[in-house]
Amino acid sequence: MSQQKYKTKVYNGSDWNSPTTNTKNGLCLSGGGSRALSAGLGQLIGLKSLCNGDGRTLLDSVDYISSVSGGTWLTSIYSFSKNQNLDDLLGVYKPPTTLTESNIGNLPSGSIGHAPSKLSFTDMISIVSEKIGLLNILRHPEVRKWMWAVIVGELVLKPYDLYNGTMVGSDSKITPMPKRYFSLDEAYMEKNIKALSGNGVANGSLTGDDFYFHQSGRPFPIMNTNIKLDYQQADSALLPVQGTPIAVGATGEVCESGTSLSADGGIEAFAFTSYWQSQTGDDAIVDIDRRYSLIDIVSCSSAFFAQIAGKQIATAAAIFAAGVNTANLDVEKQDGILEMEEEIIKDLSTFVPQYNYWPVGSATPCNQNTGFADGGNLDNTGLLGMLARSNATSIVVCYNSETPLGSHENIAVEGYNKKVALISTDIPILFGYQPKPINGTYVQFCNKTPADLQYLRAAQVFESNEFGPLVSSLFSASNGQQSPTVARTTSLKVCDNLFAGIYDRGNVDLLWIYNNYASDWVDEIETNSWELAGNIRFGRDIPISDFYNFPNYSTALQLDLNASQVNALAQFQAWVINQVSDQLTEMFGEH
Repeated sequence: MSQQKYKTKVYNGSDWNSPTTNTKNGLCLSGGGSRALSAGLGQLIGLKSLCNGDGRTLLDSVDYISSVSGGTWLTSIYSFSKNQNLDDLLGVYKPPTTLTESNIGNLPSGSIGHAPSKLSFTDMISIVSEKIGLLNILRHPEVRKWMWAVIVGELVLKPYDLYNGTMVGSDSKITPMPKRYFSLDEAYMEKNIKALSGNGVANGSLTGDDFYFHQSGRPFPIMNTNIKLDYQQADSALLPVQGTPIAVGATGEVCESGTSLSADGGIEAFAFTSYWQSQTGDDAIVDIDRRYSLIDIVSCSSAFFAQIAGKQIATAAAIFAAGVNTANLDVEKQDGILEMEEEIIKDLSTFVPQYNYWPVGSATPCNQNTGFADGGNLDNTGLLGMLARSNATSIVVCYNSETPLGSHENIAVEGYNKKVALISTDIPILFGYQPKPINGTYVQFCNKTPADLQYLRAAQVFESNEFGPLVSSLFSASNGQQSPTVARTTSLKVCDNLFAGIYDRGNVDLLWIYNNYASDWVDEIETNSWELAGNIRFGRDIPISDFYNFPNYSTALQLDLNASQVNALAQFQAWVINQVSDQLTEMFGEH
């Protein structure tokens, strides 16, 4: 695509939140690869299976979904897929007494649950080989930034008709070119994008065929990623970025070692990663040489896996370049392959998604090559984006962790007079505590906090004195790890957060659904299918022993899950949702 000139609206501050005013209910879906997608899928199925008294489902009552990483794989498809049959797109809740060995792997033909089975390293390598070329990965670091976007586009989005594009250029210039942008709906596009006019701008030529549109009646999605101030540095400071059907951008400030980046809003999603040329008021003139599409925001949101996949693809590229059969390698050839591998992976930052970025709010925005990190690198719950980009006051947080709540209250909390159970590292930082206990105590961030953890201070959204009581209430609800951990926390005050541009947010009500061990579900399965119950407990045939936490399978199950594993986890979470129907109805029942 040759470079063309467009005009785009600039949204200052929080003016790019949902255009719907009658909204209050939010749902956060955490990150965690295919585990998060599968658990989130079950949570949507569960909400769809419950009615709120007026004939609508609880899923119909959700106004916003804020997602991170693997949760964004789910959210993007659910939000934009034209499939109107939700029983097919999501699935149907099946009580545990109906699950058997023969039907546990049954997913509807159009279900989003098929996505994880495509995310095997074998399929990833095949896609990269076909679309980019393994030799290009070896020889041209410039093209590695596209590897993860191509994988996400071809394997996650394309099966649901949400990616259609071509590869252009060759060697170091090869680039994926999506054929469509994304936006809210056709009426919004006509009014806010196409109608913009000016000298030589191409807006008027756009039609509905140039966009994927958010589907009416589905929650407004907030897809989270982060700008890395220095993408070549592992623990670099992060600036939270949110992508919605209206706009993509950031509202905050980050500073590190004398380098700073501040932004005060977003621009129309179609123009994100464009090249700023000039601006008059709230209208900017930009050059676009590549359409920013769903593959871009979704791959940035899940960028954690770019470097994991990069290591595997580095090996494949080295073997391909050597042109040998790995079954019978002499020492010299083995050393040669290792040398090529090391050449690729010595700088894994080359696999980080990178785009041009110009910050809204600058007097003269500067176009610059910018790395984008996984949304979960700062906040893996989705709460940061929900609080920044919505006015939701009733929020359900589905935290699909692989880390179960501790079985004993044996950890002290600085400033709290009783001990608590160990909890996943993503929760303490929301309250200003360091992610892990130090010498048996959760301590708050301070100037003595290790340098490689200081950037996590930016995740705090709640007052520190609420952390201990929350973990205590979660432990109480867990019933000694025999129940899914659920606690209602009312009127948590939201702290101002300059990194995410959160100010004067007031109080929110939260219902936490923390992915924890629950033997009752398997016990119910056993009344009808002792074979399936035994396989789940002990990991026979389908390796999902303790699959709701994945303590033994977390590395493998971050990406590649088969249909049995996906449906088992989804049905478990749908059951969890049904177990807490009273609390959910109280949160979402009145709209």
